Amino acid sequence: MKTFIIQNWNKLLLVAFTLFALCFALTFTIDDNAKKLVDDSFKQSIIVFGSAKALNAVISLAQGTQLNLPFVIVAVGEILDPINDLIEQFSLVMLASMVSLGIQKILLNFVTNDIYNYILFAFIIVFNIWLFKRFSNDERLRDLFFKITFILLFLRFAIPMIGYVNEVSYNYFVKSQYNIEELNQDILKVKDDVSKINQETVTQKESSFFNKVLEKFDSSYYEKKVNDYKDAVDNSSQYIIDLIIVFIFQTILLPIIFLFFLYSFVKSIFNMRKA
Repeated sequence: MKTFIIQNWNKLLLVAFTLFALCFALTFTIDDNAKKLVDDSFKQSIIVFGSAKALNAVISLAQGTQLNLPFVIVAVGEILDPINDLIEQFSLVMLASMVSLGIQKILLNFVTNDIYNYILFAFIIVFNIWLFKRFSNDERLRDLFFKITFILLFLRFAIPMIGYVNEVSYNYFVKSQYNIEELNQDILKVKDDVSKINQETVTQKESSFFNKVLEKFDSSYYEKKVNDYKDAVDNSSQYIIDLIIVFIFQTILLPIIFLFFLYSFVKSIFNMRKA
């Protein structure tokens, strides 16, 4: 018995690893939590995307505002062009983030499906039998079957764990500096401020004829209006850039890094099998 263990320690280790992984996969506890984490992130992305589009709408409205000074037309909305361009770029980032989260949801549903687990169960049982029972000329088929088994195991745990890694990294390392909820509220405040200035501009345009004549020759009116818009969007660029950073990190960069490390782990398992 001792000799058998010494001669087959690597195979026995693989048996223990695959059976433990199978039992863990069939508990479904990590699956429900992972789905909730991804769903929450997806809903949060939709909310932030909606806030950005709302800000884009009020800024676009402001960009159409023109104030006619004698011999000069002041397009106050022109000062908002850089912000509007940044919002459009941010919208593309949010779209990519939502696509990433949507793909994660689909893959989660795929690897947590009962059919997938039944296939994984069958592959692991045959895998463990084939470790010790050999057949004539089975080297190539056996090697291919082992690779497929590890790929199935890799997918079964890699996809759910992405949600956990995103959640932990955000709460412990990112949230203190880039709080998505607070940044979203800041974006909404900028939207409300710009919308309020737009409304005031409309109201002033509907004022009496005498007031309109005075405003035409009052340069301070135009300066105040331009300054109002500048003050309203003063920090919006920083808010948007911070949101771009956190969403690229959380929904794009981090999943890629995590999958790379898991791939390296599976590759090491292949090397251990060949040893």
